[in-house]
Amino acid sequence: MKNSSLPCIILRFTMVLLFAWFAVQQLMDPSAWVGYLPEWTGYLPIPGEMLIMLNGWTELVLAAMMVVGCFTRWISIVLGLHLIGIAWTAGGAVGVRDAALALCMFALASGPADDWSLDGYVERNQK
Repeated sequence: MKNSSLPCIILRFTMVLLFAWFAVQQLMDPSAWVGYLPEWTGYLPIPGEMLIMLNGWTELVLAAMMVVGCFTRWISIVLGLHLIGIAWTAGGAVGVRDAALALCMFALASGPADDWSLDGYVERNQK
């Protein structure tokens, strides 16, 4: 393993833990998270708890894909944009924190595939 890939590995697994933790929390008690939904979601024909569960499952699946390093760059962009949306809606200190986490996701998307990822394995074997 190259020393230069260690920060990417640490960042990827840290973000996986973050998204997996929030996903599990949302799936265990979706009603506790409905209050965090933006007001405009009340106009959708989908109940708030179902939106929370959909979000939880999506985050959990994407986190699982990131564990193995499959499509890491694309998933990082999608989850980064998701965090920007949350930051915009939340505002305040929570918004600043989530914006910083979104930038971490964009940094992960812009870096090379690390040695412990499926993406890195594929890139190494295509040469």
